[in-house]
Amino acid sequence: MAITSESLQGYVQPLTTQHANTSLPNALGVNPLPTYPDLLNGTNCEKPAVPNFKPKSQVDVIIIGAGPVGLTTAAALLRQGVSLRILDKSLHPLPAGRADGLQPRSMEVFEQMGLGEEVYAVGPRVEHTVVYKDGKKVLYGESHQAPGIESHYQGLHAVTQTEVEHLLIRDLVRHDVLVERPCTATSYKFDEEAGPSVTHPITVNITNEATGAEEVVTARFLVGSDGAHSMIRKSLPISFDGIKTDLHWGIVDAVVESDFPHRWTFGTVLSSEHGGCLIIPRERDMVRLYVQLRAAPGETFDHSKASWGPEEVMVQLNKIFAPYYLKYTSPVDWYTILTINERVASTFTYKDRIFLSGDSCHVHSAKGAFGMNTGVMDAHNLAWKLAMLCKGIAKPSLLKSYDLERRENALRAVRTSARYLRFVGNCTFQNLDGSETTDIEAELAVPPGEDPHIAFFKRFVAQNTRFLIGLDVDYAPNALNRPVSSSIKGARAGYRASNPRVALSRSVSGRMYKCFGRLDQFTLLIFGSNLGGAVASRLQALDTYLASPKSFYSTYASVDLFKIILVVRSTPSQAESAIKAYPFLSQHAQIVYDDQLPPGIYGADAHSLYGVDHEQGAVVVVRPDTWVGTAVTVDEVSSLESYFSAFLFSPSTI
Repeated sequence: MAITSESLQGYVQPLTTQHANTSLPNALGVNPLPTYPDLLNGTNCEKPAVPNFKPKSQVDVIIIGAGPVGLTTAAALLRQGVSLRILDKSLHPLPAGRADGLQPRSMEVFEQMGLGEEVYAVGPRVEHTVVYKDGKKVLYGESHQAPGIESHYQGLHAVTQTEVEHLLIRDLVRHDVLVERPCTATSYKFDEEAGPSVTHPITVNITNEATGAEEVVTARFLVGSDGAHSMIRKSLPISFDGIKTDLHWGIVDAVVESDFPHRWTFGTVLSSEHGGCLIIPRERDMVRLYVQLRAAPGETFDHSKASWGPEEVMVQLNKIFAPYYLKYTSPVDWYTILTINERVASTFTYKDRIFLSGDSCHVHSAKGAFGMNTGVMDAHNLAWKLAMLCKGIAKPSLLKSYDLERRENALRAVRTSARYLRFVGNCTFQNLDGSETTDIEAELAVPPGEDPHIAFFKRFVAQNTRFLIGLDVDYAPNALNRPVSSSIKGARAGYRASNPRVALSRSVSGRMYKCFGRLDQFTLLIFGSNLGGAVASRLQALDTYLASPKSFYSTYASVDLFKIILVVRSTPSQAESAIKAYPFLSQHAQIVYDDQLPPGIYGADAHSLYGVDHEQGAVVVVRPDTWVGTAVTVDEVSSLESYFSAFLFSPSTI
């Protein structure tokens, strides 16, 4: 690279300004927020973080919408060498408010992308839940905990959407990509009749709303992550099915003074007369309060902030919290009124070329922290599949699995959030199609003397704990998810791969995910016991098969599709000696040492957690998004040829 006069200039401190908080102020005024336009505003600044940024007029993927979902999609695609452009109609990233928590599963997604440590450093963890009703504590206990034997991250991570957007924008800058602001896709055309020779059938007309500049871009694929009022969804024959409720909530972020004993605990406060409230601890000594707003009897709810501003909301909060009090000790960071809509798009994809993700295809209440988390997992699911199509590795049919998997998950998230919302609001439940209004008390037999809402909450938590932290996400069988061998008891196709503790070397222990493959690789977990005994002859046959030019591994060797991990239940010294009998594995596999204690109160070893028979061994196929694709015994490894050929092209077409 040639050294220019520009590159020799000294460092100049980036511009720092203040953003006037647009939320309605309380009696203490307005809380100004610092902004960093040169670093965060993409193309909408005088000195963008990527000087001389010149986006291409033809790209693999164009992304409309640069919230957490669009940004995560972009970050994942860039790690796989996919060219893209990402547009957003706003002048700058979100300054405050909206989503407020990441589940352990979302933290695993960011860790896989190399961003886990940065996200983890922001915000407090929610690890306990308290419930008060009519001034009395009725429940208190540990919550949002992932099983330590299979997951690293614990608790709901109270990181703001603003922080998530900021760190992802900086990640894109490291890849020399800027969010193009304030830009809109004024129109686009998808040439559905295009023949195979047309590699980029989508044409997008882009307008910069600040400068008026117009541009035409062609792309292979288009991703609409442009929110609940998605222009992309509305332009397609896709319905947004569901209901608009008569449930209204005020949401306020501020520092408060209170004699409530659990101000710093995630909690629910219920009043039989006045409704409910959720408390979420936040950064900078703040709390977020979701408070139910109700019209006076016989009146229609008034959405205006003149009727329901922060001060009026504080009056309502004190009614719900009585006999405890609350009052503001700071200006509000963010305030809004939310009327609950519960909707899911009829499909998340159009002709395997245009895709919807995040709020553009599913919206629901904020209860349960599903919004940003469900969207991030949409992005995680979609990005690796798009990348494989862009590289010519996968068949177009692979993309059908995105709608099959993520839409069912969205429906479940909406249903789960709806029930949580009705518990907090002390009201009835209505299905997405508007039918079958169900009273909470009628859903279960309430034990004598127990409050029906508390009984409901106990049952709800027991049924949904893993789903509330993102770990219980079950994808139905499809080409990617083939039933596992019956002798492998702990792995499920279409279910998240466990992340047990292992030793990565003599000196370093860690989690299995640390050595999983890249975002564009399948991980082959080979469970080999101690490499001796009855499994030895089977491993030798496996070693010979994988080395063969006819094996599925050799078929895709040129595209570096697999990462092999050999899980050994022995000491490093023993494994170093025994591995010599397996020349292919000794050269191509990363060995990890499964030296945890057997199952019990102190944990579980990986062989036990995955349910592997030590005499038969196992090969577990982990998809690039860390879901289990399938699993076979070591003897059955050749059957994986048909598994991969179902969604990948044959060698002659790569």
